[in-house]
Amino acid sequence: MPEENTSNGQAEVASLATRAGVITAPYFDLDSSVKVAEAIHNNGGGTCTPDQLAHWLGYTSIRSGTYLTRVSAANKHFGLIDSLGEHLTLTERAKKIITPVMPDDTHSAKVEAFLAVSLFSKIYERFRGGQIPPELGLKNLFKNEFKMPSDRVGPSVRVFLNSAEQAGLLTADRTRLIRPNFGGASLTQPVPQKHEYLPTQEKHKSSGGGVGEIPTGGVHGAIIGLLRDLPPPGTSWPAQKKKRFLDAFKATVDFIYPDPEEESS
Repeated sequence: MPEENTSNGQAEVASLATRAGVITAPYFDLDSSVKVAEAIHNNGGGTCTPDQLAHWLGYTSIRSGTYLTRVSAANKHFGLIDSLGEHLTLTERAKKIITPVMPDDTHSAKVEAFLAVSLFSKIYERFRGGQIPPELGLKNLFKNEFKMPSDRVGPSVRVFLNSAEQAGLLTADRTRLIRPNFGGASLTQPVPQKHEYLPTQEKHKSSGGGVGEIPTGGVHGAIIGLLRDLPPPGTSWPAQKKKRFLDAFKATVDFIYPDPEEESS
């Protein structure tokens, strides 16, 4: 079970720093934040309440400072979850990581998540393609230029390096930040998260994994969106819901690929 901190101290500090305009770093790295999104996907089918998420992650209270800062990392920093009323939901970025449709979805979305952290993005832009300072140099950079409190410098540097490695941006020797090549595509800026989500009335429960990585290059976005809503293989699927999906899929295909005879008439 994760270490419990029943005070809200960490969350309060993070909130005050944000309001003061200070550039902050998440308390948890990218992989830890992905696990938060996976817990929502695997146990709640993409949506849950805060107390449900706390239970799934092994915390005894939603007032735990550790729980709050972990959710904050997944939400405000990496953009993997969002609030919808009294529920937490997965963002499109998180869905690309957990249930990829295009072959490079997971890798590119992790890069987006890393660069969504303002501090990480600034450091990446400064040292991209070149050699980054050793850990001591990064600590001095965090403290002196970004005005980070002394007690947060060491942990923040570790979270930065771990997250860069998890996003595939850090070389094996941890000396250079290099953007991975996604099938020749160049991703120069993180895709902004709009944080606008439609209510999901029929979320399916999932035991992990969606449609998997499918070579769907050139497929229309509407079809990709439908494929992403498919339940995992082996999941029971009521006939009525299956029919609605198939009807929607047929209507989408008919719209995207019109009959030439109908067009000429």
